[in-house]
Amino acid sequence: MPPRRSSRAPSTKPPSKPAPKAVQAAAKSASKKPQTEDKVNGTAAKRAASPERTDAPPAKRSRASSKSESAATAEAAQRPSRAKPASKTAAAKPASKKAPAKPASKAASNGRVLARKSSRLSPVNEAEAAPVAKPAPVAKPAPPPQSKPYFNALPSIPAHERPGLVLFAWGAGNFGQFGMGPDVLHEVPKPKRSVWSEEQSAAGKFGDKGAGLETASAGGLHTLLVDEKGTVWTCGVNDEAALGRETVNIPDPEKPGQFLDVDDLTSYPHPLQSLVDENFRTVQTVAGDSISAAVSSDGELRVWGSFRANEGALGFADGLKNQYKPVSPGLQLYHKPGDTEKVVSVANGSNHLLVLTTHGNVFAWGASEQGQLGRKVLERRKIHGTVPEKIILGTRARKAVVVGAGSYHSFAVDENGDVWGWGLNTMGQTGTGYTSTLDDVVQTPQKVIGLSKDELGGDVVVEIIGGTHHTLFRTEAGKVYGVGRCNAGQLGLAEEDAAFKDRFDPDFVTVPALVTFPDADDPIVQISCGTHNSAAVTEGGALYSWGQGLQGELGVPEDEVRTPRIIVKKEGGSWHTVSVSCGGQHTLALLRKKV
Repeated sequence: MPPRRSSRAPSTKPPSKPAPKAVQAAAKSASKKPQTEDKVNGTAAKRAASPERTDAPPAKRSRASSKSESAATAEAAQRPSRAKPASKTAAAKPASKKAPAKPASKAASNGRVLARKSSRLSPVNEAEAAPVAKPAPVAKPAPPPQSKPYFNALPSIPAHERPGLVLFAWGAGNFGQFGMGPDVLHEVPKPKRSVWSEEQSAAGKFGDKGAGLETASAGGLHTLLVDEKGTVWTCGVNDEAALGRETVNIPDPEKPGQFLDVDDLTSYPHPLQSLVDENFRTVQTVAGDSISAAVSSDGELRVWGSFRANEGALGFADGLKNQYKPVSPGLQLYHKPGDTEKVVSVANGSNHLLVLTTHGNVFAWGASEQGQLGRKVLERRKIHGTVPEKIILGTRARKAVVVGAGSYHSFAVDENGDVWGWGLNTMGQTGTGYTSTLDDVVQTPQKVIGLSKDELGGDVVVEIIGGTHHTLFRTEAGKVYGVGRCNAGQLGLAEEDAAFKDRFDPDFVTVPALVTFPDADDPIVQISCGTHNSAAVTEGGALYSWGQGLQGELGVPEDEVRTPRIIVKKEGGSWHTVSVSCGGQHTLALLRKKV
């Protein structure tokens, strides 16, 4: 999904009950540190108002205490500590879990009170008594097994073939988004093989020896990779935490008193150790402008980075600008014994996210100025858009089976095969129709024209992705339809295409049109869109590219290609294409060596 280029793209935990007075006195004498509020995602638990969030009121506290707590919370929310953690376990455990109201600390306080009583009874006991041991943490009970079949199945781990997949990249890599090191920070006009990925594969860093990568996601100016172990690797720009890790002032373990080179930390991919520590087995990632997300094989979701609004930074959440460590976004999912709602997939725009769940629900959050969240968010309360909320596709009973997004517009496919679109529509990119400027923004989901199951003769849309002003739809049968801006070949339609006759505006198409490929017998199995460019992968392993690419994003010498151009051939050649991802100004592909 086509997020930013070098220049930005245009337009609960309730409070604990107070401890008994005896315990409070003992705790106060043992430590005079001020209590801190429970935190969520590194910031105070107080969140923006939401119709689906009803937090209990916080416990009363003195003005002085509140002031010191607010200052401490604000400082902690800006950026996590850069000090090297004592252990991986400590690094993975949020600081907010050290709240003194936990049962363990309460038990410790009671122990201290009892010890004092014993010392008054016998001086000998005071000398011989051993320190009171803290009770072992009680393991959380395993959730009841899912007994009710899911409407949408959980994501699955893909099959691993050999040889393993190798990363190729082209376009602009001046910010390290290629992941090829500080020596490759320039434009590359055609696909370039990543020596780094081959070295990691040979060394067994991606799994077994010879294991390769599973997925690659190109963001605005950063890249997310997933290996065969399910580990996420990130590289590129990290000014707004898009990489999910710290890259500044990181101590060098081999050179005390010195720091690791920032260029090496950003131009080479590094794993997200926090996800590894929690055994998060990633199967899907998405990368926006500065926002990133990952879905696990267990249906869990982690998000990090920051959202941007029209005038600049919006933030990750209310009171939190950048989120450097992957966290759960706090979706209000359905929970009942034997039936627990999980995440199936996630889609992204430049600065918003869409999530599809096992129960057919769709959640959206992020920037909202162009209507991409499917709900009205007041201009003066834009931060409220960073709270995930459900989207209704016509009626509450209707369930979704697919979600997709462009830079500033969104989509979903329902259980009946109808396609819904909303958001920015200045060039007809939602496919819901355009007759005047009144249609520039589609505030709530509307049906896309011509792509219902009935209109497609029983075929259904299974993948949707868009650029800034154009959108592609892929069907189960391997056909591709395009709508929106077309003045620079974004849709891949030939000049004589019937879609160009009697159109509303010479620069865009308002009704989805069928895209023609050179080999009609080789169905399309995956599509991707950059800012103004598009790409597709076929069942036979061919790779097509078209549209406008001023920094080499197309993989060909020309800046503009009107119809699909072959980049990797189906027949002949040494490589078989498995997937492609178009970013703000770079393109990534995963290829397998033919044997």
